[in-house]
Amino acid sequence: MPEVSEIQTHFFELFPQAQHFGILLLKALIIMLVGYYVSKFIRSKVHKAIAKKDHILANFISQIIFILSIVVMILAALGTIGVQTNSIIAVLGTAGVAIALGLKDSLSSVASGIILIILRPFKQGDLIEFDGMIGSVEVINLFTTHLRLNDGKFAIIPNSNIAKANIINTTYNEQRRIELILGVGYESDIDLVKNLVIKVFNSCPEVDLTQGYFVGLTELGESSLNFTLRFWVKLEYGVINAQSKVLEAIKKILDENHIEIPYNKLDVNIIKQDAS
Repeated sequence: MPEVSEIQTHFFELFPQAQHFGILLLKALIIMLVGYYVSKFIRSKVHKAIAKKDHILANFISQIIFILSIVVMILAALGTIGVQTNSIIAVLGTAGVAIALGLKDSLSSVASGIILIILRPFKQGDLIEFDGMIGSVEVINLFTTHLRLNDGKFAIIPNSNIAKANIINTTYNEQRRIELILGVGYESDIDLVKNLVIKVFNSCPEVDLTQGYFVGLTELGESSLNFTLRFWVKLEYGVINAQSKVLEAIKKILDENHIEIPYNKLDVNIIKQDAS
């Protein structure tokens, strides 16, 4: 067994190296810790400065700056402990090709997010229709866009799906056109029906008369005269609410004038035969 003095000698020979590495490791940890909070601080300041004009753009740019700051901070910390960062960057560049192929869908969403930010088909708060969904835009992130649907549900959609889809932005207009089909009995007076519907339009504040309207007989159905109604409603009243108010008013005024709205009927005839 080695003597105690020999063990102490080897320990003191190794200790300066361990002490040096410990100091470097401590510096790296300090760089990572300080760098993390500095990155958050920069992200917050950038977001606050840009959000005064555009909240979505502020959120997008601040996320990119934060991620880039974290990457720079990690490379700086590794360089402090003696790791050759040039070699790491070269390896990451080579591995990046393989990673990009494996994450092509995610990277496509990032590229699509940049396109959405540049082209600006919508902004925060806009009401859009997309793939059968109608919702208000809350935020565009690096990978996803968040929509608050009309029924209160929260939709998280990949940016790549939105960028290549047909989007209807309904925010640019303060009105929305509604088209309805109204069927009445064949014995009904055509001019009377048209005048009654126009009377409803004129009496409903939800209908925007400045945009014009159309009421006309467009189909001779199997059991009804079918009128097409096209009119504009003000979004401030809500589309569903305005349509409901108009339909209720039309039903009441037709009833008051004894105009029938046909419905499916089944006539049963019973033939009584003599017992003989």
